Amino acid sequence: MPQLAVREVTGEKVGQVEASEAVFGLPLNMDLIHQALHVLEAKRHHGTHKVQVRSDVSLTKAKWFRQKGLGRARHGSRSAAQFVGGYKAHGPHGDKRRVSLPKKMIRKALLSALSEQVRDGLVSVVAGLQVSKVSTGFVAEALHNLGVSGRTVLILAPDEYREPMLHLSCRNIPHLVRREVPHMSVRDVLWASHILISTAGVEAMNALATPSGASSQNEVPEGGE
Repeated sequence: MPQLAVREVTGEKVGQVEASEAVFGLPLNMDLIHQALHVLEAKRHHGTHKVQVRSDVSLTKAKWFRQKGLGRARHGSRSAAQFVGGYKAHGPHGDKRRVSLPKKMIRKALLSALSEQVRDGLVSVVAGLQVSKVSTGFVAEALHNLGVSGRTVLILAPDEYREPMLHLSCRNIPHLVRREVPHMSVRDVLWASHILISTAGVEAMNALATPSGASSQNEVPEGGE
């Protein structure tokens, strides 16, 4: 069973926490991660781009000029694609990319990517993130003490995620994204340069390894920001 080092917000190492092998020790599965990421990106595509086709444009049917004697091509409608105001040829039509993947595969792709980040040393467990008042400086100083900078994902247990003081303390820090167990995606893991997990968050992640834990909580969503 993997052991993850636990550090205080001061940066001091205070011990270790046991992590589930089925969550933090899965082998890398690039094909599955690619499939899950493809589904997530397709669901972010709104399909709102649509041009007018010939039947959408109603202009005069009168001839612009006589058909014979001018040496010009014959034209009987102003709504043709080559004229200003006419329809657009070969443009997008607002097609929605309807792709999907079973939720178990999406969860396995997430945990595979997370396990690889653990092996790369990009995952840290932090204790003592509780705040009694809104303090962006407290969270910023904690990130500095932990040696974390750039794109950071903070994974929290449900109770911690809903704590208003912590939410307000984190929201103004650039490139810091909070995620609640199990509401995260493989895109979050791949996007992050550093992943911080609270001690309660590790316990909630370990619960995903058991069928009862996965069913008692909401499933890992197919989408994600």
